[in-house]
Amino acid sequence: MSLLVIIAKDLRLLFRDRVALVFILLAPIVVISVAGFSLASLYGGDSSGQTAYDLPIVNEDGGDLAHQIAERLATDATVRVREIATREQAERLVASKAVGSALVIPAGTAAALAAGQPAHVLLYTDPVKYLERLNVRLRVLQTRDALADSERARVAKNIEQQRDSLRAQLEHLGKAVRDARSELEAAKVESQRESQELGQSAARAYNAEVARIRADVEKQIDQQVRALSAQVQSELAARVDELRAPARDYLDALDKARAAFEKWFGDLERLAGRRAEQIPQPPTFPEPPPDLVRALDAPLPPLSLPAHLEIRIEPRAPKPVAAPALPDIDLDVPNLDVPPAPSLGATLGVEEVSVGGGKTINSFDQQVPGFSVTFLLLGLLLGVSLGLLDERDWGTFDRIRATPMAPRNVLLGKLAARFIVGMAQMILLFAVGYFVFGVSLGPQPWALLLPISGIVFAGTAFGLIVAGIARTRDAVLPLGAIVIMSMAAIGGCWWPIDLEPRWMRTIALALPTTWAMESFNDLMIRLRGVDAALKPTAVLVAYGLVYLALGLWLFRRRLAPH
Repeated sequence: MSLLVIIAKDLRLLFRDRVALVFILLAPIVVISVAGFSLASLYGGDSSGQTAYDLPIVNEDGGDLAHQIAERLATDATVRVREIATREQAERLVASKAVGSALVIPAGTAAALAAGQPAHVLLYTDPVKYLERLNVRLRVLQTRDALADSERARVAKNIEQQRDSLRAQLEHLGKAVRDARSELEAAKVESQRESQELGQSAARAYNAEVARIRADVEKQIDQQVRALSAQVQSELAARVDELRAPARDYLDALDKARAAFEKWFGDLERLAGRRAEQIPQPPTFPEPPPDLVRALDAPLPPLSLPAHLEIRIEPRAPKPVAAPALPDIDLDVPNLDVPPAPSLGATLGVEEVSVGGGKTINSFDQQVPGFSVTFLLLGLLLGVSLGLLDERDWGTFDRIRATPMAPRNVLLGKLAARFIVGMAQMILLFAVGYFVFGVSLGPQPWALLLPISGIVFAGTAFGLIVAGIARTRDAVLPLGAIVIMSMAAIGGCWWPIDLEPRWMRTIALALPTTWAMESFNDLMIRLRGVDAALKPTAVLVAYGLVYLALGLWLFRRRLAPH
């Protein structure tokens, strides 16, 4: 019961102390705001564009390249683009520290790129403004890569369209060749058919003409033969007549000679008288052949000629009349393959993949937990150390010894009250960061209570150590502030711990602030679950127990009667 009374008493005293409340609540918010906005450029600018870098652009090229660059950079909230007239003006702006960087697109840049030749742009920079120079250069390089990727995609699309067109043309050519081949085959078949019909027609015409000529020749020959036969018959009759008269005269003379011979022989036998038997018989005259006699007496018979003289003509078969031969055309489709798309010399792209978080963070994601821890430790230092020293100087512990209340209850009550205040302070500051500055509380916001309770416990116990070491109130602030500021700076409360050298990061592992910020970063930025907070919370509780044991031993020694 006495412990609760002491806790309630300390909380009432705290709520009456407006300076302490301002230090606990208002001062951290002010410092967080100032630090968050002033260090936003460390992360490349905030998402609202309030810390955007001013980037003048000089378009000497006169083409669309500068407009494309400006349009792409305009989509980035960390850069504010505006066009100016000359590079001399850009150089003066950088030299006068009005801007940290200025971009110049020289004349002929777009033409050189279109011709496949190397080209470059000028980036005037202020060497003192290191972060701005790096961030602006990074944005310009990203824009260059984006434009190159866009142009490469356009060229690749154009090449693919040309390949599709070539492929379609080849298919059309193949179809045309196949159609032409079919038409040629049909023409050949039609030509052969026409050739056969023409040959047959010519053969029929030839045969008809031969028959006509044969009939005409036979007619003419028949006429000529009949005429010749009549002429021969006439000439033969005349010749026969010429021969028949002498032959008839001869036969008549022969008959007369035989009759005279027979008369002479008769006269001779009569004259011989008795010797007539001794006279040999005279030779007999031959009788003329009967046929000759009949022939001489009968008229000459007509010549026996055939009534029709057949003319045998052996016609030669006419040469077939062939249609003009079609030209032998090779209509095979040429073996043309669509060439593969040429390599466009693609640049090596880098795709950033955030492991367990977003690609970019809000600067307040670092500043809200960092300065909350800083002011928590300062508040606990002042609240615990000064409170315990005041109780010691006021003789509270001496009076308590005269009462049944144990002195440890006073000590534990003050520590518990400050623990409650520290928890409330951290929860309130994280709520302000979430609603005002848009910080992420991670996928499990309740898991933040683990590292919060751990650092509050460690900070409360550390205040007890300072109270045990410091002899006066005036020694608390210098001693505690030096230690807490060092712990906050080295432990990554004011800036990312990765900016520190490796040896300092090794030393930071011995500080509770390092483990607290590690847990907050895992939960809020890396978006991990509650398991990421278990080990840091255990380390913080261990630090708190060590600090508590050491602080109790030191404070007991301070309270021991001399």
